[in-house]
Amino acid sequence: MKGDYYGYDGPCPPWNDALVHHYIFTVYALAVPALAVNGPLDGANVRAALATAPVLAKASLTGLYSLNPAVPVA
Repeated sequence: MKGDYYGYDGPCPPWNDALVHHYIFTVYALAVPALAVNGPLDGANVRAALATAPVLAKASLTGLYSLNPAVPVA
């Protein structure tokens, strides 16, 4: 794949992995209409921008997932 990709393809752990994978999603309520990110839109630059942004609140949700049917997800 060429170029920059800013999408999200969803969880995809190895199909035979014996572990339950944790996916953490965090939503931020900002006091500005847009987050000013310097440089490429990657995790490090977004976290740096959030460190100086006026954050009103945030909430996180952790999802558990496995493609292996032998692994109990609970």
